Amino acid sequence: MKGKILKTSLLFALTGCALLMGCSDWTEVEPIEVNDIDMNATNKTDDYYAALREWKKTPGLPQTFVWFDDWTGLSPMGANSLRGLPDSVTIASNWGQPKWDLNEATRADMKYVQEVKGTKVVVTLFSAKIGNDVPPNPVYENVGNSSDPEVVRPAVRAYAEALYDKIVAEGYDGFDWDYEPQGGGGSSNYLWKNTLQRRLFVEELSYWFGKGATDPTRDRDGRKPAKPGLLFLIDGEIGIGGHMDKDWLSYYVDYFVLQAYGGNNPVDLSRRVNGVLYDMSDWIDNGTITQEEVVRRIILTENFESYASTGGGVLVQSQYIYEDSEIEQQIGGFGIYRVGFDYNQGKVYNNSPEYYFLRQGITNLYRIYNERKSEKL
Repeated sequence: MKGKILKTSLLFALTGCALLMGCSDWTEVEPIEVNDIDMNATNKTDDYYAALREWKKTPGLPQTFVWFDDWTGLSPMGANSLRGLPDSVTIASNWGQPKWDLNEATRADMKYVQEVKGTKVVVTLFSAKIGNDVPPNPVYENVGNSSDPEVVRPAVRAYAEALYDKIVAEGYDGFDWDYEPQGGGGSSNYLWKNTLQRRLFVEELSYWFGKGATDPTRDRDGRKPAKPGLLFLIDGEIGIGGHMDKDWLSYYVDYFVLQAYGGNNPVDLSRRVNGVLYDMSDWIDNGTITQEEVVRRIILTENFESYASTGGGVLVQSQYIYEDSEIEQQIGGFGIYRVGFDYNQGKVYNNSPEYYFLRQGITNLYRIYNERKSEKL
């Protein structure tokens, strides 16, 4: 597709930086003039993208996370394309439909941001009942609300592996479990509500996703090898509502994504973080994980289905630093639910109308990260 008659600037989310200088900040906007260019081709150098990919591998880097839907992948720009997201988005989750059987356009779009921009693309599933979203299997039948480990374990084990197989086949980089046992309703949502089933589910998922999937000290008990590097996220009622149970192997989870919708008060955000620390308290107390590490795995998110026009709490969340009598730790990231609502609001930030609040949040998050990093040098 040729942009032959474009008279305005095409504005990209981030400025390139020379490899020799390093990339301390990926949040500035650079205007690129276009008249007769191939809109499917990149206007940035290979060195720029190589540095971007390396930056995203930085240990302890806070995450910019988005849930997106209405995904077509047909254009390199716009709200329906992963390529149209700001370069510094680190994790994008497919919340919309379809989840499976992606078409040529969406597969190409995903492959581009994964391989060129280093963006991780995961899929969000409710997985409220054993067998949801995967092909039928006789072992799932008649489990119901059973709490008999001999009945539940084989079914959950098969289900977790089936999810892994589908996710790998589609080309995703991981799994985001949307866990909502109280707010989600549905009396038959046993995998949310049954304490044995959900504990075993998190355990079985940890053999395929997150740090536990390739832990050389674990006995896989006949499970096939897992693909390295797949992300394990849990969102929803973490630290609130139904909570995570303290006996979950939750220290294997990469990120706890809090639906902190409307949360624009640091005191309220601290309550949410305290809730996660409570859920993780047994693992903290026995030395498996530190409080600081738990906070580094927490991502605060805002709901742009409701708050796109004002930004809700996103600018507070992106600047949030957790403090108590023992620790002072920057949050592990921020994000937006239904990020497409932010694409073109008619508001301008740094000379661009694209992703008005998201890009401000990105600036906040990595400015604070860089400042804190400099202070420690």
